Amino acid sequence: MSEQNDETKKNGGCCGGHNGAEGGCCGGRGHADGSECCGGHNGAEGGCCGGRDGKAKEFDFNAPLPKPTLITIATTFAQQAMVSMGILPNPATGKSVFMMNQAAYFIDAVDLLLEKTEGNRTEAETRTLENVAHELRMLFVEANKEKAKREAEGAATN
Repeated sequence: MSEQNDETKKNGGCCGGHNGAEGGCCGGRGHADGSECCGGHNGAEGGCCGGRDGKAKEFDFNAPLPKPTLITIATTFAQQAMVSMGILPNPATGKSVFMMNQAAYFIDAVDLLLEKTEGNRTEAETRTLENVAHELRMLFVEANKEKAKREAEGAATN
């Protein structure tokens, strides 16, 4: 999926969306409370894909965390789904793997958030959750195709 990773970064962020006013994983340049998604703009070299300057940043594990929001919960599930689909490398191993059952679980979790918060979301939250759910479904289809392609190539070389 490295070709998809490069394409995803080029098209605007780790989430496969442009992360502009209309959505992506964070529903824009950041959250409603003013905090950024992953600390960057998720542009060509930025955001959760490596920082605005494209360099890895030191992470302060003792820094205070912002108050959780519906959007941060959904984006956490989205990031886990993307790791499970091999779109983002596993942070523990640095390797991309396909764990499609796990990816489906996290996509279902975003769908559950949509279902259980119906009538209690702002317009921006609704738009963002719907965009995240849609992007994840589209990425899931592509990841399944990529997985099948790699399995076929592996079988052909054996």
